[in-house]
Amino acid sequence: MHSATALKLPTFAIIGAGKSGTTALFEYLGQHPDVFMPEVKETNFFALEGVEKVVSDSDDIYNMHNYPQSVTSIDEYLELFKDAKEDIRGEASPMYLYGEGVVDRIKKYAPDLKMIVILRHPVDRLYSRFMHLARENKLPTKYFSEALNRGSIWWLRNDLVKEGFYYTNLSKFYKAFNPNQIKVFLYDDLKEDPNKVMKEMFEFVGAESSFVPDQSVEYNMSGRIKNGFVNKLIGSDSVLKAFVNNVFPFLIKSLKQSKQAHKILNSLRKKNLNRQKLSSDLRKKMIDDIYKNEILKLQSLIDRDLQHWL
Repeated sequence: MHSATALKLPTFAIIGAGKSGTTALFEYLGQHPDVFMPEVKETNFFALEGVEKVVSDSDDIYNMHNYPQSVTSIDEYLELFKDAKEDIRGEASPMYLYGEGVVDRIKKYAPDLKMIVILRHPVDRLYSRFMHLARENKLPTKYFSEALNRGSIWWLRNDLVKEGFYYTNLSKFYKAFNPNQIKVFLYDDLKEDPNKVMKEMFEFVGAESSFVPDQSVEYNMSGRIKNGFVNKLIGSDSVLKAFVNNVFPFLIKSLKQSKQAHKILNSLRKKNLNRQKLSSDLRKKMIDDIYKNEILKLQSLIDRDLQHWL
């Protein structure tokens, strides 16, 4: 068994759920002077240790293994934290909520790890994922309604329908760890009072809770691309970004650290996204047909009234 302090492993991790504000939390926590966060978001180490990464799209036509940035060896993982001067170290990998073997690996390497969970209404989370994949031109199917088909790719991939089975996914952690190591927030809380959420989160990880992070940047926006040419210039995988990264890598690092640059770029990207609204009828059908029982059981597990989700 390894000591998190001796080997500088993380002392906490945001373990999910995807499309529920994990990127914002990663950024806000990283602003705190007492907290160290690595440059890599979604290391996925506790889910993918020893897995051979798939690097070619032709070998992964259904995007079943879409995690090229992941860290799959303990030595590579330790490298991310080796220069940390802070005693509070964290990372964010939403895959941990549903990944195979995550509980066992956390118990092996960091048994005292504190785990942060943020949960969004499961249908809204899934639709946001759909719009995110639309932005990346990686939709699993043409229509969102096809997620109701239990034989579809929507049910085969763990990051789609099944990621929203919060009770099933979370109960493994509650059985394996002291509940005091787990802190659950709702996406609704983050939207309603982000300062209160961050205060509680800082307290939970052991950082000074009076610190107020800059929350002016909107992260990880989803939507259909309006103009493909504009997206090639300023999108998250733009040719301009790739060119600058290859020729002037120091400039990319500098821009990543600039809140003003983030604001300008994200504002431009947002204007190039069409965020279509989910129909209330389809939303209700998906709640009733897919998630109702999970929501009812989740209420007891996390001791929160979730009737508004139904």
